[in-house]
Amino acid sequence: MIINNYLLRSLIYGGIDGIITIFNIISGISGAKLNLKYVFILGFSVLIADGLSMGLGDYMSIKADKKYKQTNKYDYTNENTVIPLNNALITFVSFVVFGFIPLFIFFGLNKLNIKNKYLNTYFSVMIALFILGILQSKYTKEKWYISSTQLVLYGSMTSFLAYNISSLISKTNF
Repeated sequence: MIINNYLLRSLIYGGIDGIITIFNIISGISGAKLNLKYVFILGFSVLIADGLSMGLGDYMSIKADKKYKQTNKYDYTNENTVIPLNNALITFVSFVVFGFIPLFIFFGLNKLNIKNKYLNTYFSVMIALFILGILQSKYTKEKWYISSTQLVLYGSMTSFLAYNISSLISKTNF
C-alpha cells in the first residue's frame, strides 16, 4: 500500500490516541475503584465521540495548512495529492479500531473472570502500542525498538497518571 506522510501521520496519530485515550478511561475508573459498567459506558461513548472529534480535527488542520500554504505562496507541489477527507477517515477508523483493543481485552478478561484484569489489560495495551511502534518504524526507517519503546513509555506514563490521579481524588471528601 502506498502511504504518504499525511496518511501515515493520521494512521499513527489516530491509533496512538485511540489506545491511550480508552486505556486512560479504564485506568481512571479502575484507580477510583468505580463500578466496571462505567468502563463500558464511557469507553464506547468516548470511542465514537473522540474518534469523530479526532477525524474532524485532522480534516480541519489539513485544510488550514493547505490554505496557509496557498495564502503564503508556499510551493506545495508534492502535497497537492493530500485529500483532507481521506485523512479524517483514516484518523477516525484508526482511533476506533486501535481504541477498541483495550475495551475488548478488558471485557474479555472480565467475562473469563480473570484476576488482575487491569494489570493484564495494561500489558496487552503496551503490546498493542509496541506493535503500532513497529508499524510506524517501517515507514519512518527508525529503529523498531526505539519507536516502539517510545510509544510504550508514553502510554505507561499517561495511564499511570490517570490511575493515580483518580485514585487520589476518589479518596478525598467532596
